[in-house]
Amino acid sequence: MTIADVAREAGVSRATVSRVLNGVPNVDAETVASIRRTMDRMGYVRPAIRPGPKPRLHHPSQLRAGAIALITIGGSGDLFQEPTMSSVVEEIQAACRKRHLNLLLDQMTSPDQIPLCVQTRQVDGALLMVSGRPANMRACIEKLAALIPSVHFFGPGHPVRGVDHVSVNDVAVGALAYHSLQAAGCKSYAIVTVREEFLEALLVRGRAFIDRAAMDHMPVQVFASPMAGVDPVGMWSSQPIKLGGVKDLSALKLDGLPRPVGVFVTLETFLRPVHRELEQHKLLSSGEAKIIVAGSTPYYIADLHPSPQRISLDVPGIIGIAVDRLIQKAVQLPSGALTFLTSPRLLD
Repeated sequence: MTIADVAREAGVSRATVSRVLNGVPNVDAETVASIRRTMDRMGYVRPAIRPGPKPRLHHPSQLRAGAIALITIGGSGDLFQEPTMSSVVEEIQAACRKRHLNLLLDQMTSPDQIPLCVQTRQVDGALLMVSGRPANMRACIEKLAALIPSVHFFGPGHPVRGVDHVSVNDVAVGALAYHSLQAAGCKSYAIVTVREEFLEALLVRGRAFIDRAAMDHMPVQVFASPMAGVDPVGMWSSQPIKLGGVKDLSALKLDGLPRPVGVFVTLETFLRPVHRELEQHKLLSSGEAKIIVAGSTPYYIADLHPSPQRISLDVPGIIGIAVDRLIQKAVQLPSGALTFLTSPRLLD
C-alpha cells in the first residue's frame, strides 16, 4: 500500500498526504484528521525507508539550517540562577516555535572558545547575552559576529560597534519611574540599587530619574551598594548612602525626606528585601512611601502588600525584534549594524 492509495481513498493529492506524514504545518486541521482516519481504516503503515528525495520543512525565511543559538558570554551558571532568566528563555522558545526555528543553547568564555554549534554550522545565527561584566566581552562578541550573523540583546547603549543590539530604553525606564511617582503626589524621592555585579543599565535608569527630579528642583536620595567592588560614590551623580548589600538594608532610612517619598527600585531582583525593610516601619502601608520597580517577574512581585507599581521592560518585544533581525541578517546579509530600543510601560 502506498500514499497514492491513501490519497485516492481520502480524495486528496499525494502531496497533501506526504505533508501530513511529515508534519508540515500548512495543512488544514480537518484535512489532517480525515487523512489520518483513512490511514487507520486502510491499515496503512509508513515504510521505514522511503524512496525519493526526503521532504524538508520549508522556512518562509529560507534559512539554511532552520536553527539559531542562544549563546551566553561569560558563562551561564550565575545567569541562569536568576528566576527572570526562565521567562527570558521561555520567550525565546516561543519566538522560535512561532517562526519554525530550532533553538540551541551554548556559552562562550573566551574568544578562542568558539561554540561547537557555530564551528559545525548547525545554526543560521546567534542571540548573544552577556553574563555579568566579563573582561573579554567585546572580543567574544566581535569574534562571534565575524563568524555568524549575531544580535546582542539586553544591556544599555550600543555595547559593541558593528554588532546589532536590542534592549529596553533604560533612559525611558528612569523617566517613566519619576513621572509615575510624581503623578502619585510624591514630594521627594529615593533610588535604591543593591547589586554585586556591575550593571550599567541600573546607573542609566537612576541617572535619568535624578535628572528629571533636578529639573523640577525635587530632593532625591540615592541608596546604593558597591557593584563589582567599586565604591558607589564614584558611580552616581548624586551623593549616595552606602548599603552593605541585600542582607544589610539597615541604612535604608527616609528620615528628613518630605512625605510621601517615591522609592524607585532600579531592578526587581532586590525588590523583596527593600519592600520588607520599608514595611518594617509601615512606610508603604501608611502611604508615607510609594514604591515603583523596573521589572515584572512574578517570583519577585508575588504576595507583596502593598503591591508595588511595576514597569514592564517588554522582554517579549525585545526577543521578537532580536529574532526577526537575526533572520533578516542570515537571509539578506544587510550591511551596517542597528540598535533597537523598546519602550517600557506601566503595568496595572
